[in-house]
Amino acid sequence: MSGKPKSGKSGGLRSGTAGGSKVTTKVVAKPGAMARRTPAGLVPNMDPIPMDRLADGSLAPKGYTMRPVVAAKNYDVVSFARAMNDDFAPRVKKLFDPERKAAVEAQRTGVYIGWRLPGQKFDCQRVSDTSLCFCGHLLGEHAQYNGRSVRVPCAQTGCKCKAFQWIPSRPEDVGEFWHQRRRNFDPTTWRAKCRCKHSHEQHDCTGMKACRAKGCSCSAFNSNFLCAACDKHWEEHETFFETEAMRVKEGLPTGEAYLPFAEMPNLRNAVLTGDESDDSAYLALTGGQGHIPISDRPHGNDAVFSPGGGNSRFRPVYD
Repeated sequence: MSGKPKSGKSGGLRSGTAGGSKVTTKVVAKPGAMARRTPAGLVPNMDPIPMDRLADGSLAPKGYTMRPVVAAKNYDVVSFARAMNDDFAPRVKKLFDPERKAAVEAQRTGVYIGWRLPGQKFDCQRVSDTSLCFCGHLLGEHAQYNGRSVRVPCAQTGCKCKAFQWIPSRPEDVGEFWHQRRRNFDPTTWRAKCRCKHSHEQHDCTGMKACRAKGCSCSAFNSNFLCAACDKHWEEHETFFETEAMRVKEGLPTGEAYLPFAEMPNLRNAVLTGDESDDSAYLALTGGQGHIPISDRPHGNDAVFSPGGGNSRFRPVYD
């Protein structure tokens, strides 16, 4: 009778050949004998590592010291961004070019236009003639203004806007940088939106700015975005027209201090020229060779205010 060898708990059968004949021997294991296993990661027969308990209760090999890992108090995001982007300076210039224009224009005319929270000691956004109003028209398409203007109405025919109110015109203005990475993104189509999902152009530009979209019950514009500078909503901000003297009295920056990143020379140069090491534009602005003269443009402090739009009932109020 043939069959497979059977094995038991105490041993087993081992088959082989000797002199042409099949031989079967029985292998018996020693009682209590077990294969010795070495824990993963340890050297066989290695002695236990002596450990010390540290002051914080954690264990460490004897003789070793440990330094606590503490988060940096000031995260150097600029150095990180510079290391990650070979074209860092040109990108900074592109991002802040609208504010650069506004700062240079303010130095030329003496008229400072800023968008910020009331009582705040810095501007969230510097505003120029090419800045967009809630009504959909540029500041340059509004009535003439000066540093003491309180409200600057729109001068475009049919527009009911009674006062210029800056509104973001680029996704970068509200920190939404991912739009630029989309393959078919057209920046000219982007509009700041309300929580009702309709753009500012679909809302009234006066009063509470109710939505005009069909079927929408929104009674006031409430931004679905936050300010990139202060993390507050658009409707919490105001647009201010000021003279240099007014800003000095309020403790707000003027002159060269009004430039973006005025306190950080490398970034300031990047904004002005696209090159962190090129300070030629800064020297020109601050009175060096080829400095920019004061302009006599009609919207300076001494200009006569003209509300524009013959049928407008707007009447300026002065301090």
